[in-house]
Amino acid sequence: MRAHKVAAFVVVLLILSAVASMAQGWDTPYLWDARAVQQAPTQSWFGASGMIVIPTADVIPQESVTAHFHSVELEATNEWEHVYGVNASIIQGLEFGFTGLTDGFTGTGSDEMVWQAKYAPDLQALFGLEPEIPQIAIGGRDLANDINRVYYIALSKEFIIDEYDGNSFRATVGFGDAEIGNTPLDGLFAGVDFTPFDFARLQLEHDGENFNAALRYWWSEWAVAEIGMLDGDLGLGLSLYTGW
Repeated sequence: MRAHKVAAFVVVLLILSAVASMAQGWDTPYLWDARAVQQAPTQSWFGASGMIVIPTADVIPQESVTAHFHSVELEATNEWEHVYGVNASIIQGLEFGFTGLTDGFTGTGSDEMVWQAKYAPDLQALFGLEPEIPQIAIGGRDLANDINRVYYIALSKEFIIDEYDGNSFRATVGFGDAEIGNTPLDGLFAGVDFTPFDFARLQLEHDGENFNAALRYWWSEWAVAEIGMLDGDLGLGLSLYTGW
């Protein structure tokens, strides 16, 4: 039933993004390059850069910061539960940050703050490999194990659809090991994202337990509005970027 709700939600997202794209008139030459959206790492809702729940092999650029706030209407609590966080990178390929969650997400009966880190080595530079190889990253979420510590490895690969316009989609697969089993990121996870219209990114994923979907819409180079479904529950959010 929840999978059907997510599928219906994806259709609605596509319609909304098409309407928004036409309404904004993105064909004007005075706007910033829409293709930059396709290469920009996105902020996951619950930790490192990624999709909704799953991490990708992307990391934010060196000397940059991202911040986000999301709110999800959880069916389990019948309340809007909140999550917020900050990620930063001061060394190339390494990002770290924190995520704050209200008690509806923690399962501990109280609000918690957890820490995360992710490292993506430059395999091309280290081993002289071809640029077509997938990116790889290793990382951890909730490193202090306040809720449910997870270690993971993720691989991401871009596939070109239209070389002239730069259109592409990006696939990610990974494996996680969580302290508490049968939870998101415990085992195999996967997702895809692509740009159906200028300034929009549609993301679909299975986090190892649930199907999730989200649409991200760039209103400027630094502000991104988001709407999505987390295991069938409606979520809204905003991410802020220092740039890319």
